[in-house]
Amino acid sequence: MKKIFVVALALVCATSVHAQKYGATPEDSVSCLQNLSVYQEFFKQKNYADAYGAWKKVLELCPTSSKNNFIRGNTILKNMIAKEKDATVRAAYIDELISLWDLRRQYFGETGYCLGMKASDMRTYRPKDIKAYLEVYTQAMEYVEESAKVKNFENIPEMFFGACCDAFKADLMDKEALINAYDQASTALETIARLNPANDKIAERENGLNSLFEPYAACQDLIPIYTKKFETSASDVNFLKKATRMLNLRSCTDSEIFFKMTEALYGLEPTPQSAYMMAKMCYSKGDYAKAVSYLTDEIIGQLESDSDKENAYLLLGDAFLKMERLSEGRNACNKALEINPNNGKAYILLGSLYAASTGSCKGDGTPVASRAPLWAAVDMFVKARNVDPSLAETVNKLIATYSAHFPSSDDLFTYGLKEGDTYTVSCWFTHTTTIRASR
Repeated sequence: MKKIFVVALALVCATSVHAQKYGATPEDSVSCLQNLSVYQEFFKQKNYADAYGAWKKVLELCPTSSKNNFIRGNTILKNMIAKEKDATVRAAYIDELISLWDLRRQYFGETGYCLGMKASDMRTYRPKDIKAYLEVYTQAMEYVEESAKVKNFENIPEMFFGACCDAFKADLMDKEALINAYDQASTALETIARLNPANDKIAERENGLNSLFEPYAACQDLIPIYTKKFETSASDVNFLKKATRMLNLRSCTDSEIFFKMTEALYGLEPTPQSAYMMAKMCYSKGDYAKAVSYLTDEIIGQLESDSDKENAYLLLGDAFLKMERLSEGRNACNKALEINPNNGKAYILLGSLYAASTGSCKGDGTPVASRAPLWAAVDMFVKARNVDPSLAETVNKLIATYSAHFPSSDDLFTYGLKEGDTYTVSCWFTHTTTIRASR
C-alpha cells in the first residue's frame, strides 16, 4: 500500500499544473488523481475488492476523467457480485452495475449501446424481470442509425431478439409480435452494415439471429400471420419485401400468400430482387417459360448477394432442363460455377442435363454412343461430391441409378471398346470421360 501512495503522490506533483481539470476544485483534483492511481493498481492485480472503494471515489469526484472508469467499473462490480454471499448486499451491487450504464451514457453518450448493455446486465442478473429489460432493449433499438459505428453495437439487435424470445416463452408476446421483432432486428443489422461497411462481424450476428429465430419460423407459423397482414398491407413495399424474403428464407415459396405478395411487390417495385421472386413463383407453379423470362443475365447480375445469384442461375438451369433446352441449362450452370466453383448443386444439375441427352445423342451412331452421356453425368456427380461432401448421400444414389444404365460389357466388346479407356462424348456438348460398364 505504501508503494501505491508514493506513486499517487508522484503523479499529483507531476500534474499539479493541470490537476483541476480532474475535479470541481483543486482539492478534488488531487484526491481524484490519488484514487485513480490506487484503484488502477489494484485493478491490475485483479484485486477488485480493494479497488472498489477508490474507484467509487473517482466516480464521485471526476467521472469524466476517462471512459475506462466505467469499463473497469463494470468488471469490478461483476466480480463483487460473483463473490458476494449476502443477498441484500449482492442486490445493491447489481443496482449499482445497472445504474453505471446510465452514468456512462450521461457523461460519454453512446446512448443506444449503453441502453443495450444495461438491458443485457438486467437480463443476466434479474432474468425474471422480462418486461423491464425488454423495455430497455426496445429503447436501445431506437438508436440504430446513430449507433451503427459504435464498437460492439452490432451485438444489440441479436440480444434484443433474444429478450423477445424470453417474452414469447413467458406468454408476454404473441407469435406475430415475435416475427415483427425479428424483422426489426434483421433490418437493424442491415442498417449497421450499410452505415458501417468496415464492420466484419455482421454476418456472424445475422447467423446468431437466424439461429434464435429458427424454432419459430416454420411455414405453418408464418403463412397465417402474413396472410392476415397482407389484407391491410398489400401496397406496403417494405412489408412485402420483408415478408417475401422471410418466406423465401424458410422455403415457403409454394404457398398462395407468397405468390400474392410476390406479384404485389413486383407490381409496385419491379426490382431485380422482386423479379427473382417472380421467377421462383412461376417455377413453383410449373410455368418454366415465364420463370426464364424474368431471369436475364442483367437481372441476375444486380441481385443483392452472390448466394442469390448462384441460386438464380440454378433455378434458371433447372427450368431449362424441364423445358429440354439443355445447352442453355448448361450455360446457366457454368455461370453459377463462375460465381462459386465449389457449388455442388450446380454439378448435380450439370450431370442431370447430360443424363437427359441419353438416347438422343448420335455420336458414331452406335448404341454405346447413345448411352455415353451417362458417363459424363456420373463424372459431374462425382465432382459434386468432391466439392461438397454434404451432398454425398444424394450423389451416391444418383451414381447408383445412372451407373446401372451404362453400356454392358457385351456392348463394349461388340463395338471394340475397353473399360478404363478414354472416350469423348460428342453431343450438344463435348466431354472426355472414362469407359465403364454397367454392373
